[in-house]
Amino acid sequence: MIIALEGIDNAGKTTLAGMLTDEFLKSGKNAIVSKELTTEVGKLIKATIKTGMLTPISKTFLFAADRQLRIEKLQEENCFNEVVIFDRYLHSAIVYREAEQLDGMWVKDVNRNIPKSDIAFYIDITPEESIKRNTDTKFNIHYSIEHLKRVREAYLNYVELGELVLIDGMKNTKEVCENVIDVLRKGGLL
Repeated sequence: MIIALEGIDNAGKTTLAGMLTDEFLKSGKNAIVSKELTTEVGKLIKATIKTGMLTPISKTFLFAADRQLRIEKLQEENCFNEVVIFDRYLHSAIVYREAEQLDGMWVKDVNRNIPKSDIAFYIDITPEESIKRNTDTKFNIHYSIEHLKRVREAYLNYVELGELVLIDGMKNTKEVCENVIDVLRKGGLL
């Protein structure tokens, strides 16, 4: 099973992924987390993205390559028989590029071989909260409020289309996790 956690920077996706993993393990199911930018391609992206040298098109291809390499490793290790929680997945690729004026359908097409998630959550926080939560202790790009607003609007469009389940990320971490768990239980996924 594939669960995708989406949201603007600092929405709490990584913390939530760890909490969900624990919840699945308690219920007797193996669960692992796959986080973007952890492959060799991901390291290249991290090393160059803050320089501003990557165009939206090159980011599309590089992030797709990072995602594909993670999927191939998970397939090789036979992990898709378990629960795989993606800390960012396909919708992140689409909305961040849409915020940079690329056609979301083209980004989807570049990623057409990526397996669909069984469920995808959008953890919603305000752009102001994202900036407030940003610290230098983790890899983050310091986006402007305007950019984060465009990304958030794009995410909310996919919520409207029914592709993402909206979760209020402004609540405390425990409540956010409980809300996600409730959705998973009601859907028979936990």
